[in-house]
Amino acid sequence: MTILCNNAGANFRVSFDDQTEGIWHTVTNIGLTGAFLGIKAAVPAMRRAGGGAIVNMGSLASNRSGGGSPAYGASKAGIVELTTPQSAAKSYASDGIRCNMVSPGHVDTPFIRQDNAHSPNDWPTTIDNPDNYQRRLDATPLGRLQIPEDIAKAFLFLASDGASMITRVNLKVDGGAGI
Repeated sequence: MTILCNNAGANFRVSFDDQTEGIWHTVTNIGLTGAFLGIKAAVPAMRRAGGGAIVNMGSLASNRSGGGSPAYGASKAGIVELTTPQSAAKSYASDGIRCNMVSPGHVDTPFIRQDNAHSPNDWPTTIDNPDNYQRRLDATPLGRLQIPEDIAKAFLFLASDGASMITRVNLKVDGGAGI
C-alpha cells in the first residue's frame, strides 16, 4: 500500500495584531500548502499502485478557534477542507485512495516545549512553565497530555488495512480537550 502522512507544521503564538504577513505565509505554506503539494505528488503513485491512504495532521485548532495564532487556526481549519467531503477524500475515492486526518490535542513534544524556528516558545507559551503545563492539563479531561505514540497509533490505524473502509474522517486524539 502507498501511504502519505502529511505531518509538518509551524506556529508562532502571537496575537492577530502581531501576526505579520511573513508569519502568515510561513505557517500556511508549511501546514496547508505543504499538505496540498504532498497529496498532488503522491496521488500518481497511489493510482499506479491501485490505491493508497493519505493521513493529514490536524489539530484542536482544526475544530475550534484558538491555537495561538490566526495563521495556525486558518491552516488547520484548511486541512479539514482539504481532507474531507469535497476535496481529497471525494476526489480520489474512485481510485481506491482514502484520505483522513488526525487532530491531536496538547502533545508533549518540542513543538510546545522548546523554542525552535518553526514553533517559537517563550516562558508564557512553553509547557516547561508549570502554569502553562497545568492550564493545558486542566483542559484535557482524560487527565494527561498526549504523547507522540498516541498520535502515531492513530496515524498507523488510518493508514492500515483495518481502516480500509474509512475515508473523510477527522479522528480527534485529544484526551477530550475538544469537548
